[in-house]
Amino acid sequence: MPAVCFGSPKGGVGKTTLTANIAYALQRLGMKVIVIDFDPQNALRHHFGIDLQDGRGYVAAAPHVDDWRTLLRETRSGVRLLPYGDATYQERRRFDDILVSSPYFLRDRVRLLFDEPNTVLLADMPPGPSPALDAVTNIDPLCIAVLLADTASTALLPTVERGDFFGPRALPRTYYVVNQYDIRNALNRDVSAFLRERLGSSLLGLVHRDEAVKEAHARQVSVFQHAYSSATVEDLTSIARNIQRLLQAGEGAGEGHTASHPYFL
Repeated sequence: MPAVCFGSPKGGVGKTTLTANIAYALQRLGMKVIVIDFDPQNALRHHFGIDLQDGRGYVAAAPHVDDWRTLLRETRSGVRLLPYGDATYQERRRFDDILVSSPYFLRDRVRLLFDEPNTVLLADMPPGPSPALDAVTNIDPLCIAVLLADTASTALLPTVERGDFFGPRALPRTYYVVNQYDIRNALNRDVSAFLRERLGSSLLGLVHRDEAVKEAHARQVSVFQHAYSSATVEDLTSIARNIQRLLQAGEGAGEGHTASHPYFL
């Protein structure tokens, strides 16, 4: 099951926006993309033109629906979305309890989504540890830690490197992206240089800060559609190509895979 998990030990790093934009980028590279929102904020739908009044999702339906293909939402972009949905406190707790008590619950439902060849699943995780993160890492995805070029992300980096965030099992498949990089900011430049040296080929790329990303989000369209010539589009395409190479090499392809990191030019 080719899958990619986007997570971060802290919030506010632009993880959901990055997940949506990488979904668009991978689709432009010819892949069939499914995105699942595991964040109770239910914000991923905003990037794909889902009506703000439409609160349908899989969490409230999870105990009653085994085949999640019936819950997939077709979007204008062609990316298929499985929204978290509006859920009560009790429904959220019930879903988390299912993930904790039934180790194969998520894996069995996710497998049914791969009904077409060349399909990749992207998972947008809530910030910090969660039962959903543990459940997703159990299907052996490619794990991408989303960081900012700031001291807070740098301080949390050892947590990811030790395997205390995604888990030790995910370490051979853990990579990094620096988001919202501002070349005009001296601290951003210094921290990015440090991360490049420390992470080496595990750093898949940097995404420059660009107001076009916020504008595209406000319009509920892809930044590729809104500002195709922006530097951010080039950044996203480069990162998506690296992810595609990893998936083709077998990373994030299913249980038990432990391939080493490839070298990126």
